[in-house]
Amino acid sequence: MVGAFRLLAAVVFVLSIPAALLTTNVRFIIDEQRVYRYAIDEFGGVQATRISRAELLRASAELRAYFKNSQDVVAIRVEQGGREVSLFNPRETAHLKDVKDRFHLVNRIQEFSVLYLLVYVAAVVLWAREVTLRGLALRVVAGCVLTMALIGGSAAVALAGFDSAWADFHELIFSNDFWRLNPATDHLIQMFPPDFWESIVFFIGLLAAAEAALILIAAGIYLGVTSREASAQRLQPYYA
Repeated sequence: MVGAFRLLAAVVFVLSIPAALLTTNVRFIIDEQRVYRYAIDEFGGVQATRISRAELLRASAELRAYFKNSQDVVAIRVEQGGREVSLFNPRETAHLKDVKDRFHLVNRIQEFSVLYLLVYVAAVVLWAREVTLRGLALRVVAGCVLTMALIGGSAAVALAGFDSAWADFHELIFSNDFWRLNPATDHLIQMFPPDFWESIVFFIGLLAAAEAALILIAAGIYLGVTSREASAQRLQPYYA
């Protein structure tokens, strides 16, 4: 029973590494104002919405705040054509409520995975000493390899057809079709078109893969150094 529990704890530790890396990057992107500015400036947000850049940037700041506050429904008004209008229609508003719920879930996963990694190291490795530092390094290697494999697999699917993969992703995580928006009339998809999401998804994957690679290299160096030290100690002559 104890052995099964230790195995489960180790498996959760390995799984927590890709979870922590991916959700941390997603959480960073969600709250990074430069990402919103990039969407508006590089993907024709002003031309598509016919709303000034200043108004769109202000609205983006309010949208970021909405994702973090306790407000249930987003209500952003902008100036368009000399009059004040609601930026999002009821369908877009309902979808943003779903998006906010999913973002909060991402935050909880990120917090749990990071906390679990820290507790595992503190309790199992440093306090109970049930796992050596080399054993910890091997688990870290496994987690990083898993992260890169997941990202590589997802990238292969996306490269085969991002639009269909993006649609499948939405159908998987949402229980309704509010995410199916009209690019000709709906401001949300005009501000954040599919091409923007394709670039952001690949950027998140690239960040997480780079972070996993750096951690993997560090763990590999540690394993290599400690392996040579152990071999050298075994080869030292014994004098009675």
